[in-house]
Order: sequence, then C-alpha cells, then structure tokens
Amino acid sequence: MVNRRERCRERLQQAALELFTRDGYTETTAVAIAERAGVSERTFYRHFGDKREVLFGDGDRLVGLLVDALPHPPEPLDQALRDALSALAADMTPRRARLAQRAALIRAHRELAERELLKGQSWAEALARVLTDRGVDELTAAAQVEVALALFRTAFARWVTSDDATDLDSLIDQAYAATGRPLKGRRAPTSAGS
Repeated sequence: MVNRRERCRERLQQAALELFTRDGYTETTAVAIAERAGVSERTFYRHFGDKREVLFGDGDRLVGLLVDALPHPPEPLDQALRDALSALAADMTPRRARLAQRAALIRAHRELAERELLKGQSWAEALARVLTDRGVDELTAAAQVEVALALFRTAFARWVTSDDATDLDSLIDQAYAATGRPLKGRRAPTSAGS
C-alpha cells in the first residue's frame, strides 16, 4: 500500500516530467514543479535535493529491489543476476510510458546523462558489494555485475525508444542471447528443503 509520503513523491515526479516535457528541463524550476503538484516549495525540498533528483529519486528503491531479488547463495552467479533483472523489469513494466519520457529527457541533456551514468555506477558498486559479502570474490562480482547491467541498459534503451510491444524481460533475454550466454527469465523459487 502506498503511503502519503510516497504519493506526494509520485505527484512531484509526474509534475516534473510534464513540465520538463512541455516547458523544457532548463526552464522548469523547483517552484513550478511544486505548484503543479499542489505542494509547497519546502515540501519539494523535503523529498528531493534539486530538480535533477526528481528524475533519479527511485534509485535507492530499485537497488534494494535488485538486492532483495538476488538468491542467497547467488549460484550460479549469472543466473542470480538475471533473476534480479527480471524483478527489476517486472517493477518497471507498469511505468513504461513514464520511463520512456524520462529516458528521452536524459538523452537530451548532458548533465542528466552524466547523472544517469553516476547512478548506474552506484548500482554496480552496491550489487558487487552485496555479492562479495555473500562470498563471491571481488573481481568476479564486479565483472558479472557490469556485464548484467550493460545487458540491462541495452534492453532498457530499446524498450523505452521502440513502439515494439516486446516486454522488457524478453528484451533482456534477447540481449543475453546476443552475447552467446542465453538465460531465461526468473527461476522458480526453491523451497527451504530443496
């Protein structure tokens, strides 16, 4: 169930996307976003550090989703990471239109594209750290995470720029297959006794 704070964040994010698209990213102010969302400027700053962060405010939640989806122990590692990407795809699927709008804004503004790269780096570091904490050696964890996230980014970019009805999880499968390492979606959860 979505609480009041989460609903306010969502309203601010939606208002920002609408204004960035209509008026331009550079021209849109935090005050305008707050007004459009029906809240005060102070409320805006309680949720986001600046107008840029409105586009990146879900990062911690998404990293948490990826980490929670990693089986423990993460074996085989490539399949464990693929399972986590399936969970991410399932979370993103209902928001395709909004994510496509966001992706177009990021592509159009260098400072946002740079921020996207930094956020991606933080995802990779967080996932690699969790894997090393679970017994995977550092080099293997870092390399496997980078490969998985690169394949995800490739699939995601196609998903948000295409009119094709292919779902994100299927595009991730296609990206894996293109590398000669096909993996199929999520494994069925194993029971404690297996």
